Amino acid sequence: MKKLTILFILILVLLLNSCIGISYNIQLNRDGSGRISMEFRVSRILDDLGRFDGNESKPTIPIGRGDWERTIERIQGTRLVSFSSRENSQDTVTNVVIDFSNPQALIEILASSGNNVSINHNGQSGNFELIIINEQTDEYDVDIINLTRSFFNDYNFSFSFSAPGSSTMTITDGAGNTIPASSFSTSVLSGRRVSFSAGMMDVVTQTNGLGVKINW
Repeated sequence: MKKLTILFILILVLLLNSCIGISYNIQLNRDGSGRISMEFRVSRILDDLGRFDGNESKPTIPIGRGDWERTIERIQGTRLVSFSSRENSQDTVTNVVIDFSNPQALIEILASSGNNVSINHNGQSGNFELIIINEQTDEYDVDIINLTRSFFNDYNFSFSFSAPGSSTMTITDGAGNTIPASSFSTSVLSGRRVSFSAGMMDVVTQTNGLGVKINW
């Protein structure tokens, strides 16, 4: 019974980390202003788990319009362009679009979601680094991974970035060390617009963390 309980807890931890899809699309202008479009796709199983645990009064992710409005109120140089949220039989999908007037505002927007990010912008050139997961974790049991993946294979992490000049992207671990692009099946590593996409399960099971580095 103890082994079954531990197995259930491990599966639950993976579920809570994998039944969400996240998409970031960043457009950066020469003057450092730009726009970030975000989509959060959350399995409704999270709501069910919240109610089961007696936390139905607490907000689930993604956060609501009021939370985003409070976030941009405290970040100078930002404007909420649009917010929408809808539900289907499987997910709650929230889309948020924010304009920012300078790179520091973009850093604070991304940091509010728990990401570590840095930008060095020189107008014509610069670099951008986003650490999606920075802590090291123990390796998960393969059987648990495969079981969880079978339920939540459609949830992805997607990131795209466009800047005035040609860009290159490097996939890294949480410490900034390069990870071979071949480790992930869908990535575009050069061009004016660079993008990266991976299954959320592939992201959360990176035991050394995961990040992206972009130079343009």
